[in-house]
Amino acid sequence: MTSDTAAAVQPAPQVSAETVPRTTTLLFAFTSFLSAFLLFQVQLIISKHILPWFGGSAAVWTTSLLVFQLLLLAGYVYSHVVSVRLSPIAQARLHSLVLALAFLLVLILSFFWPSAITPGPSWKPLSTDSPAAAVAAIVLLSVGLPFFVLSTTAPLLQGWFARLGGGARAYRLYSLSNLGSLLGLLSFPLLVEPTLHLKLQGRIWTIAFCLFAGGCVLCAWRAMRAPDRQPAEPTDSPVDCPEACPRPLLYGLWFLLPACASSLLLATTNLLCQEVITVPLLWVLPLSLYLLSFILCFDHPRWYQRAVFHPLFAAALFLTFAALAFVQFLVLTMVLPLLLFFTCMICHGELVRLKPGVRSLTSFYLVISAGGAAGGIFVAVVAPHVFRSFLEFQLSLGLAIILWLVTLLLDPDSWLFRRRLWLPLVIVVATLLAGFGAGRWLPAIADLLDSLRFYPVAVFIGITAVMAAVMLERGTDAAERGFRSVQIPVGALILFAFAALYFSSLPKGAFRWGARSFYGVVRVFRYTHLNELVHGQTSHGTQLDPPMERYPTAYYGPISGIGVLLRNHPSRNVAGGTLRMGVVGLGVGTLAAYGHHGDSIRFYEINPDVVSLCSGEHPLFTYLRDSPATVSLALGDARLSLEREAAAGARGRFDVLVLDAFNGDSVPVHLLTKEAFETYWQQLDPQTGIIAVHITSRHVDLVPVLQGAAAHFHAQYLLTWNQPQAPVYGSAWFLITRHPELLNIPGLQPITVQYRGVAPRLWTDDYSDILRLIY
Repeated sequence: MTSDTAAAVQPAPQVSAETVPRTTTLLFAFTSFLSAFLLFQVQLIISKHILPWFGGSAAVWTTSLLVFQLLLLAGYVYSHVVSVRLSPIAQARLHSLVLALAFLLVLILSFFWPSAITPGPSWKPLSTDSPAAAVAAIVLLSVGLPFFVLSTTAPLLQGWFARLGGGARAYRLYSLSNLGSLLGLLSFPLLVEPTLHLKLQGRIWTIAFCLFAGGCVLCAWRAMRAPDRQPAEPTDSPVDCPEACPRPLLYGLWFLLPACASSLLLATTNLLCQEVITVPLLWVLPLSLYLLSFILCFDHPRWYQRAVFHPLFAAALFLTFAALAFVQFLVLTMVLPLLLFFTCMICHGELVRLKPGVRSLTSFYLVISAGGAAGGIFVAVVAPHVFRSFLEFQLSLGLAIILWLVTLLLDPDSWLFRRRLWLPLVIVVATLLAGFGAGRWLPAIADLLDSLRFYPVAVFIGITAVMAAVMLERGTDAAERGFRSVQIPVGALILFAFAALYFSSLPKGAFRWGARSFYGVVRVFRYTHLNELVHGQTSHGTQLDPPMERYPTAYYGPISGIGVLLRNHPSRNVAGGTLRMGVVGLGVGTLAAYGHHGDSIRFYEINPDVVSLCSGEHPLFTYLRDSPATVSLALGDARLSLEREAAAGARGRFDVLVLDAFNGDSVPVHLLTKEAFETYWQQLDPQTGIIAVHITSRHVDLVPVLQGAAAHFHAQYLLTWNQPQAPVYGSAWFLITRHPELLNIPGLQPITVQYRGVAPRLWTDDYSDILRLIY
């Protein structure tokens, strides 16, 4: 994402030293800081607010982020045109008018919505046909104009402050803007979200925006009344790109470097959110690292040192390849943020090295903004329609490697052209040590390295590089392009990196089918006696081959908590008794195997790709087709569907309501709030109703939340766990009912809740704090 940091870097020309009144300086500083703070806060507030409307999908954030990128680009274009084309008086009048329009819009919406930036329930989508377009429309209509106004602030204020005589002190506004951006990001998951309800967050933001608008108008009119001074050219203007760098290539690098960083940011966020949880914390972490790299690189060249970040990038890349190749997602989760930061430091650091002189800076930053937006469009719009997996992650890394090599080749002073014997030796030895260490850590990597003859090949390359250094690199270490021995191991490593990127993009195991949509990546793998559905890296169900195709497997076997409940529910004990079941989350439809003649089972599923696998004339998974029960399907977000059905009079119709709607391993927060449980109780039979929640998760402990919900509704609960016993996985189920005797089922063994230092808590649509539940 190209934030206001890109726009804010536009330098304020130095003028003759004159003192700006202290009150004016404070006014400009306050307005700059507040605008950047509000710019990032509004992104998180609106995205979290609409997240439940789209099934908690990680694509809600990436789609929103793309809209914000485009608005930022539009804001920078506006600032550039206004600064160049209009007189100071016309600038003040025009921008005051735009601010007034945004202020009136915010004021009006405050009376119709819970807050000016949190749309009311009537804005919930009626269908799931085009979720990305619906997200973009809601974001644009609800916060588009205020966000656009905020994005124009940084460059305009710097120009106005310079006009008042601020001189080099205008750079302080840039620093304050960056500080506001980071605080706006980090304070949300750490302070704002755990402390304030969403409605109150929106109202406080509204008040702060009104303060910003007033401060910005005052800044504009103070600058308008200042005498017109011709600024002097700065003494520290950046040096123009060397003549060896052709102008088309220069513009291409200005565009591609930020595009690469932006696309990797969104691709990394997609991976983290699908496999951990879709919450602002995991939106903020990658974006903060991206922003930090931008701040450091544009603050001073000393922060980006090739000798530091190039080896770190190579090490993180190697660990990422290993984790991708052997499906070690826990390792990948720890390494991905580091890889993102190192890559962004290289992209933005090399971008700063290519800065033009002052006269070309406006076009420089305009191209940067366009590149950042293009990276967002590639990940949020193009990739979901072209790729069946998160292939944009590998493509972004491949582009980063190419750009890294191109920037080194364009610079004759780079280490790639150094005549130093120790440099290729260090690279070869480091590669051998990395391979050896990874082999000791993961035996599968050791087997792979042996099959590829890794050690003999690496030693051969090292000997070749040393011989080339001894024979060809005598003399001075002049700064000139040409062949150097270090290029031999570097070239070999680049070839290895692209081979690893290719193989890591291939499906693992016996891949049979795959699809990608707004709701994530689903794939089917074929093994010896079964098919398995995988969402991200998480299994969502399996089915055995005939004659065992009706046997319930995975998390839903006969020995699991849900299996015991459905086989022995009290409704079964009545003569001719039938069971009415609702299931939130289809998976492969395994729970249909527990249906008897006369039973009714209604599945709720948001992902059309999953529905297509289990229904139709020739389903890949046949549990629904083979079930003797009456089975029905509702496509769309389960909670919205249940709300609409309750409003239509469908109440008290389920004996058991199963909640099992995971995206990858991501927990659907909106399905576990007080308001969601109110809907569930309406759908349950008041005498026989039980809510069964599947809480098996690698990252989040949901027990305190469900304990809080049970206490609020004066219900009893039971937590049960079964040991894995092929083809049944180990799984945890949390059962809630208002009639404790319903849980006295033979074989349903409760387990003691382990206290992790988190007391029971009740989530609402207006408040949820998941940070303390992550382990």
